[in-house]
Parts: sequence; structure tokens; C-alpha cells
Amino acid sequence: MKKATKRPYKISKTPPPGWPTEDQWKEIDKKLEKKPASKALPSDAGPVERTKHELCAQFIKYRRQEDINQRELAQRLGVTDSRVSEILHYHHGRFTIDKLLELLAKIRPEVKIRVA
Repeated sequence: MKKATKRPYKISKTPPPGWPTEDQWKEIDKKLEKKPASKALPSDAGPVERTKHELCAQFIKYRRQEDINQRELAQRLGVTDSRVSEILHYHHGRFTIDKLLELLAKIRPEVKIRVA
């Protein structure tokens, strides 16, 4: 017979104040399972990948500042919704730095790029 190991922590039946309930977590999981996952930047990423990643982050900042959805952003950029999804989730493999800069200039004409 296996001996039960004691956990070094307690599992609460109720979430702390302000945290989602179990039902809310289930609803969040349900919504997220249909969405594409954002791609993480690998620790060994080269300068091109890092630059693309930074450019994609600018689109996310813009979208939040303007409080617009993905479809509205696609309309402003003049591209399809699926292309914007790729940008917003850091799936930038099909984009060149030039293309990302061209798109970014449509929504942020004052953008300046600095090479460090």
C-alpha cells in the first residue's frame, strides 16, 4: 500500500478575493482553446527575429490604445483579418521587416526606428 505524501501547501476551495471563480476559469479556458497561441521569442533569437517581434508588439500596443478589435485593425492596415492575427500572435515568419514597417507606418506615421 502506498503511503500518501503530504502536500507542502493547502488547496483552497474558494479563490482569493478578486480572482475568477471555477466556473469563470472554465469559461476562459473554453474561449482560449479556439484562439491561436502567441509565439514566444526564443532565447537564442537572432537580430531579425528580435526586430520582427518588437514590431509586432507595436501593433498590439496600438490596438490596445485605440481600443479596437482585430477586424478594425485589419481594415486600417488594408490587410486580411488572418494576416493581422499572425502579427498579433507573433507569427511573423511570413513577414519581412520591410513589410511590418510598411504596415506600422499606416497606423503610426511618426514611427522612428533606431538601431542600437
